[in-house]
Amino acid sequence: MEILLHSGLEHPNTLWIAAAAVVSFVLGVVSVTYGQRLAAPFRDAAEE
Repeated sequence: MEILLHSGLEHPNTLWIAAAAVVSFVLGVVSVTYGQRLAAPFRDAAEE
């Protein structure tokens, strides 16, 4: 029980904090992937 107290699992907004963390991680991965796909034609042209 002492571990639960120190891990912050009893915080009233734990679910919202975890959901925000997951959403922000997914948005970060999507934005990096989209950015790489968007820049790929320019990188290929610069290498030639």
